Amino acid sequence: MLRVGVLIGILFVYLPAFAQLSSLDSLEVKLKSATSDTIRVNILNDLSFKYLAYKPEQARLYAQEALNLSKKLHYQTGEIIALNRLGENEFRQSNYALAVERATQSLKLAEQLKDTSNMALAYRVLGNIYTFGFKQYDVALHYQLSALKIFEARKDKRNIASFCGNITWIYAIMNQNLKEAHRLASQGIHLSDSLGNKQLLSYNYNSKGLIFLQEGKLDSALAYLDKSILFGKEVKDRAVIAYDKSIIGNVYLQQKNYKKAIDAFEAAVRESKEINQREVLKESYLGLTKGFEGLGNYPLAYKNYQLYTLLKDSLVNWETTQKSLITKMKFDEEKREARIVELELANQQERKEKIIYSILFGVVLIAMVVVIVLMMQRSATNKLLQEKNKVIAEKNSKLEQANSIKDKFFSIIGHDLRSPLSSLKGLLGMLVRHEISDQEFKSFAPKLNQLVVSTNETLENLLQWSHSQMDGWTHTPAPHDLKPLVNKCADLFTDAARTKSIALINGVDANETVHVDANQLELIIRNLIHNAIKFTSSGGVVSISARRSGEFLEVQVTDTGMGMTSDEISKLFQMNTTHSTRGTQGEKGTGLGLLLCKEMAENNGGRISVTSEPGKGSTFHVFLKTSTRV
Repeated sequence: MLRVGVLIGILFVYLPAFAQLSSLDSLEVKLKSATSDTIRVNILNDLSFKYLAYKPEQARLYAQEALNLSKKLHYQTGEIIALNRLGENEFRQSNYALAVERATQSLKLAEQLKDTSNMALAYRVLGNIYTFGFKQYDVALHYQLSALKIFEARKDKRNIASFCGNITWIYAIMNQNLKEAHRLASQGIHLSDSLGNKQLLSYNYNSKGLIFLQEGKLDSALAYLDKSILFGKEVKDRAVIAYDKSIIGNVYLQQKNYKKAIDAFEAAVRESKEINQREVLKESYLGLTKGFEGLGNYPLAYKNYQLYTLLKDSLVNWETTQKSLITKMKFDEEKREARIVELELANQQERKEKIIYSILFGVVLIAMVVVIVLMMQRSATNKLLQEKNKVIAEKNSKLEQANSIKDKFFSIIGHDLRSPLSSLKGLLGMLVRHEISDQEFKSFAPKLNQLVVSTNETLENLLQWSHSQMDGWTHTPAPHDLKPLVNKCADLFTDAARTKSIALINGVDANETVHVDANQLELIIRNLIHNAIKFTSSGGVVSISARRSGEFLEVQVTDTGMGMTSDEISKLFQMNTTHSTRGTQGEKGTGLGLLLCKEMAENNGGRISVTSEPGKGSTFHVFLKTSTRV
């Protein structure tokens, strides 16, 4: 699989990043002499588009002014475009939660107006967020293909060429559908060349190089990447140059040409620092680590690995924070929509009551018989009112339940995450103020790594738990080889185990397969390994094994740790409380991990149990459905 970092929102988003100054000056003059408010909105949106690549704050101010004025004028087209511009701006600043909110608002308005062109622009922003922000490539591909379909129907060559680059890049990074990727990349190159658009040529040559790299055709990859750099220099696009250099470095690593690899990665580092391209910078540090290691220069290899680790942890924490914000926004949106439905039902009922009482008052004057009939109707109406009130009461109950889930969610965030993050902030502050030496800071590195791993695991559990409480939450079981899944989870805790001098052993047979949702099984195994390490003293052993048990495969996670009493075991999987015990080195937990393990095991038709004895360790038994080999 391709081991290259993802850009933070500049590549493959076609914008005239280095537009002619005369064009900008002309727009500024037109803005001052705008003859109507709608014309002013259009010019503000155009200026925001022109400034986006190299004056993002000015672009944001113009887009916000356009949005405010559009709302005042009830000018929906201007509002749609302004929201799209704001979404792109937040995306480029890595504020993914706000970017999703703005782009979704733009998409909803465009759908109401059946404005396919602006729908496609919203799809592009959402596609780039899920590509470069959250790396959820299936979701991103859906948005990008939807936008391409619209532009193909409109025969918009420029945007077709742009989306050829977007989609090809996703196929290349996923190492899937490479034949179609070649076709799209070639189409993008042809269209870009016919338009004389060197920036799009640079992007599509880059995609072509990525495909050849995935196919192991290294010389072809270098040839296309060199062409991408050539056109990138002509349009002064430092982002694509940095990215090309980083990929070229990886090509030379595969060829074991470590000197050229180091030169390429150092060039990528220089370019990335200038434009704050953190993903490329991170992967370039990793490339330098491998290059210097190949040359036997271990001090420089270790120095670059430290830089890579610090930047990687920073990006992981930021991405997790953005996911948490999106989860909170979903809570708030669902609560708001439920309240709107409740109020609408109440208004409808009130209108019905007014009509009924008006009719009743009129017919009373006509005849007693009619009064009796209306009384019967009123009785039926009262029954309807009772039924509606019951529905409203049920809605209120669901709202209270959702609010309770939200309160518990943010209580854990405030209580269990604030403390480690404050400790980390304090230690980094001391380093910045030179209150501790680099050597002293390095001595804290194992503890810091353990703190980051534990905090990240808590956030992942919180996100999974919050999703599992939502209506419509589903899972997709399929046949999977067990051993690679266990290896993937164990690799996450190698450093934590090494820090405590614990042997971490994967004893799962390579032929064992299970029928599960892979993401949910990984969550189960991660939590069990994490707990085993936490409650095992230095010098202990944590092992993972599997054996057939009837129609099930029994996965065992065993440790030589502190063990548990029968009373402690009885509290582990209680849903009405979260039970947490400190580890052998004072490690904290929220208690959510084991509750999630139980829920995920049962979701996949299995179960979980534990055997333990104080002072002799514990074994968690996870029973999963077996499957034929994948």
